[in-house]
Formats: sequence, structure tokens, C-alpha cells
Amino acid sequence: MLPIFELLWAFVMTLILIVVDSIKALLPASMLPQKDLQGQTVLVTGAGSGIGRLLSLRFAKLGCSLVLWDINPEGNEETATQARESGVSVHTYVVDLSNREDVYRVADQVKQDVKKVDVLVNNAGIVTGRKFLHCSDNMIQKTMDVNISAHFWTIKAFLPTMMKQNKGHVVSMASAAGCSGVTGR
Repeated sequence: MLPIFELLWAFVMTLILIVVDSIKALLPASMLPQKDLQGQTVLVTGAGSGIGRLLSLRFAKLGCSLVLWDINPEGNEETATQARESGVSVHTYVVDLSNREDVYRVADQVKQDVKKVDVLVNNAGIVTGRKFLHCSDNMIQKTMDVNISAHFWTIKAFLPTMMKQNKGHVVSMASAAGCSGVTGR
């Protein structure tokens, strides 16, 4: 296709998507189709607290079996205890997402224990809370490994099975901080 037609096609498709998404944004959620996840197995990274815990509990209420990954065993078990109140199966694993070998090792353990993961939610993330020049190189590297590299490692671990079954979902969360910086020295 000629470059001008490709550009025109991209422009038209963008306009269509903007219109469709604008209409969806105006409609009540009850009018939009909902995917039934009951009985599916959902793996949530960073499940021990914050958004990861809230996501896990929501998936539990939807009837999903859970695989909870976190570096904090106590927080992970708290989430598991709360999720089990919904009557779902919950497996917990302690994982250091900044360590590629640990991610692959635990992924293999999940495949043995649970067999398959239908939905992978890459939610875990770390923030130093320090100004850039006050962060150690090790902390910068760990932030990159958890917030970026771990997404690739978990997807590599679970996507092949999803592709073989021709079904599955991968959700990768990111912070709004990735869109704009904040002032500071």
C-alpha cells in the first residue's frame, strides 16, 4: 500500500476508535457486554497489597481461581485469606520479580500445581519515592526489572499455553507516572 493510503487508513481507523470509545464512555457499564470469567484461573503479580489485592478480591468475587504472586509472603497470605471467603481456590507463591530465574522457576511450579493460567495480570511495581539523583544504581535496576522486564518474563512463561489453547488474556498495568514526570531535583 502506498504511504499516503496507509496514513489515511490509520487516520480513519483512529477516528472510528475515538467515536466508538467515546460512545462506550457515555454508556452505563450495565449496557456494555461483560466477559464471564467464572471458573477461569487468574494469576495476579503484586497481589499482596494495593491494587493487586483489590484486583484479586474482585476476581475472587467473579468466581475465578487465583494464583497470587508477591515478594511479601504475609501480604500475599492476607490476600489469599480474604479471597478464600468467596469460596474460590487460591494458590500463593513468593516471587522476586526482579530475578528472571525466580520468575521462570515459580512459573514452572505454577504449571505443575495449577496446570494453566487463563488470565495473567502483570500488576506488580515498585516506586523508590526518592529523587532520581538519590537513587542507587541497584534500585534503578530493580525498578526496571520489576516494572518492565518482569512483564516480558511472565508473558514468555504463560503465553505459549494460551496460544496453544487459542484463549487467554494478558493484562499489563502501568503507572500514570510513565506518561508524565514530576518536578524535583
